[in-house]
Amino acid sequence: MSSHPVLPVLDHLARVIGATTLEQDTAPTPCAGLDVVPLRRHLLGGIGYFTIVLADPDGDQRPDPRACTGPDETEVLVAAIGALSAAVRAALADGVETVSVRAPALGGTFPGDYVLSMLVAEAVVHGWDIARATGQTWRPGPAATEQAHALLADQIKPEYRGGTGMPFAPEVPVSPDAPALDRLLGFAGRSPDWTPTPVTTGG
Repeated sequence: MSSHPVLPVLDHLARVIGATTLEQDTAPTPCAGLDVVPLRRHLLGGIGYFTIVLADPDGDQRPDPRACTGPDETEVLVAAIGALSAAVRAALADGVETVSVRAPALGGTFPGDYVLSMLVAEAVVHGWDIARATGQTWRPGPAATEQAHALLADQIKPEYRGGTGMPFAPEVPVSPDAPALDRLLGFAGRSPDWTPTPVTTGG
C-alpha cells in the first residue's frame, strides 16, 4: 500500500479538533463568517462525503456534504476523521489514485489522485482555521502544503473570489519569500497573521 501526504494531515487534524474545548465553540475563525462550531459542521459534512466516495469510487450513493444534520460534537468529528483515514488507506491499497471517482458535489468525476488533492486542501486550510482560532499549532508537512496549493491554484479562478455568494475570499498578498504555508493561506484568502479579535466588555 502506498502512503499519501493526506494521512498525517488527517492525524494532525484529529489532534487539533480533539484539543478544542467547549469554551472555544463560539470562537471566530479565519474562515469568513464561521465560528468554530459551523466550521466543524462544514468539516463533518465534507469528511463524510470524502469517506463515501473514496470507499466506492463509482457508486451512486452521494449525499449532499452540506446536509450535515447529525451531532457535531468534537468527539463525533474526531471519530469521522478516523473513519476517513481508514477509508483512504483502503482506497490507496486498491489503487484509487489511478481510477476515476464520481464526486458530483465536488464538480463531477475526477481522477482519484485529484480527489485526494481536494481532500488535502480541505484538511490543510481548515485545519489551520481551527488551530488558529483555538490557539493551537498547525504544521502540515511540506508535501501536503504544496499539494494543497497546486490544487487550489487549479481550482480558484479570479471570478470565484469576493462578492456575495462567491466561494472564495480575495487573495491576500503574501511575500514570495514567505513560508509555503503562508503563501498557501494567502492564496486561499486568509491572512497568515490572523488572530481572533479580543473580546471587550463595557465598564
